[in-house]
Amino acid sequence: MTRTAAPSTQPPEPEGPRQVSKFEFALLRVLRFLVGHFPADQGLQLVRQAATRPECLSPGAVDLVKDTLAKASVLFLAKAGGWRNDKYLRDNQPLPGRVWDRIPLDECTLEFSRPVLDFLLWLTAEKVQETKLAWDAAPKALTPADELFFALAFDQTRADPDVTAVLRRKDAFARNPLCWLLAPGDLVDPDAAKVTVPSFETHCTGQRAVILECLQTFLTTRWIRSERAKGQIGDWKKMRQLGNAEFAALQAFLKACEAARRTDLARFVLRTNAAILQSDMTPIFWTGGLQGSGPPRLADRLDTQRSALAVPRQMEILEAWNDRARMVGYFDEDYQSSQLWKLDWEAANGERVSERARAALEMLEPLRGPATPTGNAGGANASAADSSS
Repeated sequence: MTRTAAPSTQPPEPEGPRQVSKFEFALLRVLRFLVGHFPADQGLQLVRQAATRPECLSPGAVDLVKDTLAKASVLFLAKAGGWRNDKYLRDNQPLPGRVWDRIPLDECTLEFSRPVLDFLLWLTAEKVQETKLAWDAAPKALTPADELFFALAFDQTRADPDVTAVLRRKDAFARNPLCWLLAPGDLVDPDAAKVTVPSFETHCTGQRAVILECLQTFLTTRWIRSERAKGQIGDWKKMRQLGNAEFAALQAFLKACEAARRTDLARFVLRTNAAILQSDMTPIFWTGGLQGSGPPRLADRLDTQRSALAVPRQMEILEAWNDRARMVGYFDEDYQSSQLWKLDWEAANGERVSERARAALEMLEPLRGPATPTGNAGGANASAADSSS
């Protein structure tokens, strides 16, 4: 007969700190910097330095990477807005609650893949601004969690122009829709003739849409800060690049939201305009910091000023959404979703905000005469010509 030992009543011995190598310690600090848990100046200093890369990481270091990614990402999404008791569309029906109440747990699970670890190895081992070792990740190979991580990483490294210049040439960032919603101006190559924005279609469904739901408050705060800072931009070229990038990103994003019938994901655009356009505004709020007379051609100066008002220009689309929502009947398929948008519109005082945005934009049209019931632009031009003669 065999005897089974009685279970021990003593608590298990606590595990001591995991032992990691010097390189692994630096990699873990870089990771903590990228997720916002390490001082930015020290993190950027590590990114600018090179370190001898080992053949592989120890199991303990890999476990710490996984643990940091999982906890930091969930904490960020919760603090960014996931904790809020809001309503979002699910199967075209408004569903209330915090994100963990609305979404089944298996759909909330974040899964990170190999490109994240490869990026951390590359970023720790190389002097990014001088690297000769190629690294990139195909956008199609990235999970929603990977895209979130790369967006946070790009956002954290924006303080260093040299690092930003390297990263924005990588597809993992340049074709990452979340990067374009967080920092569109930093993704544009100053020498590029055209702004190329990735598709946002995949971010209006599934787990990517859930991530955007969590980011609504964070994005609103980010875009409000960006709009208020435009008045301090003195360089005409920089203003034009920033405005063109913002306009292209928001246009592509709103188009995808409309096609997917997820207008609730565009709340941050409406709320940003509502926060900025609290009163009647003039374009000086956005362009008052521009130095000198600007480009020699009047058309280029006007185009730069229009670009500065990229966010208010989106109110035309949002107003059209509200007009369509008013036409949806009680028995129509989109009735519940249209009611949700109308509630968002009314909460933001959308009619007044739209009027203020339109008034600010009209101030940039030098040949526009007084508004007429028919909106006849030709008549306005004719009046201007008559007065000049």
